[in-house]
Amino acid sequence: MRSWPARMRGMAFSWMGVGSLKPMSSSALKNCLLSFSASKPMRPKVLPNVSCGMPKAEVNHTGFEDMAPLKGEEAAKALVSLRDGTDWVLQLGKVLSQEQAQGLLAAWNHVDDVEGFQLNVVKPFLEALADKTTSGFTWSGELSSLKSGLLFLTNHKDIVLDPSFLNVVLLGQGLPATEIGIGSNLLASPWVNALVRLNRCFVVERSGSARDRYQHSLRTAAYIRHITAQGQPVWLAHREGRAKDGVDATAPALIRTLSDNGHLETWDALRVSPVSLSYEWDPCDGMKVRELLMRERDGDYTKAEGEDQRSMLLGMVGDKGRVHFHFNNAVMWEDPTEGSRPEQHMAAKVDEVLMTGMRFWPNQRLCGEWIGLDPEVLAPAPEPTQADREAWKTRLSSITGQLEAEGWSEEQVSRKWCEITSAPLTHRHALLHK
Repeated sequence: MRSWPARMRGMAFSWMGVGSLKPMSSSALKNCLLSFSASKPMRPKVLPNVSCGMPKAEVNHTGFEDMAPLKGEEAAKALVSLRDGTDWVLQLGKVLSQEQAQGLLAAWNHVDDVEGFQLNVVKPFLEALADKTTSGFTWSGELSSLKSGLLFLTNHKDIVLDPSFLNVVLLGQGLPATEIGIGSNLLASPWVNALVRLNRCFVVERSGSARDRYQHSLRTAAYIRHITAQGQPVWLAHREGRAKDGVDATAPALIRTLSDNGHLETWDALRVSPVSLSYEWDPCDGMKVRELLMRERDGDYTKAEGEDQRSMLLGMVGDKGRVHFHFNNAVMWEDPTEGSRPEQHMAAKVDEVLMTGMRFWPNQRLCGEWIGLDPEVLAPAPEPTQADREAWKTRLSSITGQLEAEGWSEEQVSRKWCEITSAPLTHRHALLHK
């Protein structure tokens, strides 16, 4: 098991209330993204590109320029405009020393391409973020599984940090960073668009009618085949949007699209490698509880303006506890069992691999005990210590306190939160004991 050095600290929960959800402007979001306190000095250094594990040949994006990551002259211009569009020393000086803020900007000043930006600016930022918001990040899996993967398919916990932490692992092993699929609905402003496309993100269009979205998905799949054929790895979430109910289930429609309607050769050429992501705490769990309770009461839920951006921010800067990524071997195409459609069969197979590689936490066992799950279902989660129990009580009290103010009972909130938190255990048991 590998890890990043990280400061182990007591669990201090500061869940941001959702009762008074307000629209967030792009400028406010930008300032919030800069407003986390670094837990140790961050001293970026410009490192030579020879060590960063980037592909030897530049990926050809011809025909997909409108959705592809920025590169070349376009990226160089965006790096300058993004850097010069904000007084970064002033903004970073709110949480870092003047010297540290100037050091980070100095590293940026020496960067003129995407590779240098990722290695010398983004990677140090993410390492500081992990140190600030986790109680330790670890990963496991054979190096061969990292080297052989072309499409890293993960369960979906955080649109920003899932692929970011994955890429820090890859870069740390001298391997190429992935390109990252991100929905157009999350690109709220030009500066966000520029920032994500400088971080090797390609845009998955999510607008239009059902037919439009289907056509967009076909083009996305064609793009993925186009770049993986050139040796460029890709990260994708196994479903659109995070599972609000805690059940990480791969979307059969995604399998169908990636395999071009069930073609063995098309799927196997992608070398789909599932990566099991395990976060001890979900910074957005209170928002999810609120949404699910409102759906049950009202039959529907309408997001407030800026809610996606608020969720992205909270996911980044909120406390995640321990985090573990497990890299599984590639999953090859397998013909379905009788009575099962190919995409459903393969989605279940991917889920089995993801669940087998999952790490479970004491808080999940405590939640399962609270709602009365069978001991066999709880078995993969470790027995909690007294500290685990206290942390669990603190978290639950924080969420119930926030939502009781909106009129929900303690019983309603507690049950829904425990159902969401223990859902991975229930899902694992159902998959592996069917």
